[in-house]
Amino acid sequence: MKKLALVLLVLLLVVAGASLASAIGFEKGKITLGPTIGYGWGLGFGAQGEYGVTKNIGVGGDIAYISFTDKFNGYYSWHEWKYTLIGVLAAGSYHFTPGKVFDPYVKAGLGFFHWSATYKDSEGNTFNSLYSAGYNSGLGVTGQIGARYFFSPTVAGRASIGWPFYFGAGIDFKF
Repeated sequence: MKKLALVLLVLLLVVAGASLASAIGFEKGKITLGPTIGYGWGLGFGAQGEYGVTKNIGVGGDIAYISFTDKFNGYYSWHEWKYTLIGVLAAGSYHFTPGKVFDPYVKAGLGFFHWSATYKDSEGNTFNSLYSAGYNSGLGVTGQIGARYFFSPTVAGRASIGWPFYFGAGIDFKF
């Protein structure tokens, strides 16, 4: 009788462990959401969220903010451009190993990018001009190659390369 109870206990632990393991990773019907810190010309931050539509495919969105300054020193004077980029993006992702601890993916999407640029010279003159800076606001594409590593069934670390952050990292929470 004790052997039967031990076998049943071991079987129960195996089934429970297998069900817990299947809850780790990207899942259909679940939402992942988390903050991002990244680099794209300058340090930036944002957030991303995703909903699992199928076993391998997710849809979601990203918000990104990047600000950077280009300063030019001349012989007698200097001038600088301060740029700001805000992106609001919608994207689809393909996950190569859904339901696993290590979750590599590719992401592509479309979004609206708002650029602002301010020029300032050594005499205190300033003006705002995107035309002079060579940047335009409007629709644009986004793409990433990245991976998540699930530390638990509901928390993952994330790293990616692409656009609008050349390199981004964050923590995702799964609901």
